[in-house]
Amino acid sequence: MLSKDVPTELARLRALEELCDPISTAIVEHLSPEPSWRCADVGAGAGSFASWLAQRAEVVATDLDTRFLTPGERLTVLTHDVTGDPAPGGPFDLVHARFLLETLPSRADTARRLTRWLRPGGHLVVIGVDLSVAAFSPHPALRAAAEALLDIFTEEMDLEPTFTRGLPRLLAEEGMVDIRAAFHPLVVGDGGPGERVMRATFEQAYGTMIATGRLTAEQVDAARDWFGQPGHLDILALMPVVTARRPA
Repeated sequence: MLSKDVPTELARLRALEELCDPISTAIVEHLSPEPSWRCADVGAGAGSFASWLAQRAEVVATDLDTRFLTPGERLTVLTHDVTGDPAPGGPFDLVHARFLLETLPSRADTARRLTRWLRPGGHLVVIGVDLSVAAFSPHPALRAAAEALLDIFTEEMDLEPTFTRGLPRLLAEEGMVDIRAAFHPLVVGDGGPGERVMRATFEQAYGTMIATGRLTAEQVDAARDWFGQPGHLDILALMPVVTARRPA
């Protein structure tokens, strides 16, 4: 459903980058990366953050499917399974992952592995997405579509929507320090990148929603019609951001 074989997937990933890059870059700029740093961008998607980071440090960008990633002078692209393959180099001064851990079957073990890729003093930055807040939407058409999407994610794709919210405790158990958490709203109805991400995701999922009986065709039409109507604004998801440092 979210495969890179889907013709609209690159546009969806670009919208996701527009939504998340300002968050990632602000965090990393605050860390003051140096040219000598080695960094890993895990699940690098379409590569905009990895390209930005490569202007400041050495970067390894990894993904299961790297077709949208372009290597550069300080940017190495690597086909890599973070759940089982050896660490792609390192130790790293920075490991960055977003919209990734929730989707993995061995998410907790993978999060622990990422902490062990860090050199002493190295930083971990994780951005997640939690769609469970959509169950409280005051807009019935949007709520029905979001609940159907979350149902597909959890039942058919084994996604755990609240995983990143619980990540600070796991990191503390792994001995990480300076653990911080923040939450950013994913707004729809304003025509912004969050809306473009969700509309593209919905469009790629509507066929499955109908085929599995989660929504009727009429409900899909109602969800499509919701967007663009005056006064239709909502927070459809939260993006938890967790940062931590391995002790020096």
